[in-house]
Amino acid sequence: MKQKIPGILFLLAMPLSVLLYIKVEALSGSEILGLFSAVALYVVVALVIALLFNKKS
Repeated sequence: MKQKIPGILFLLAMPLSVLLYIKVEALSGSEILGLFSAVALYVVVALVIALLFNKKS
């Protein structure tokens, strides 16, 4: 099960990035800020996965 968690986290990040893009774009009026925030979400998820799941056993 532990091997599947990173994939599940990335799958959950997909709809969350769309929602984040819509919210940021609506609040700021800038599509580029929405895009950067959605991409930043993927970067944060990747960093969390790297920190949590790349430990030596």
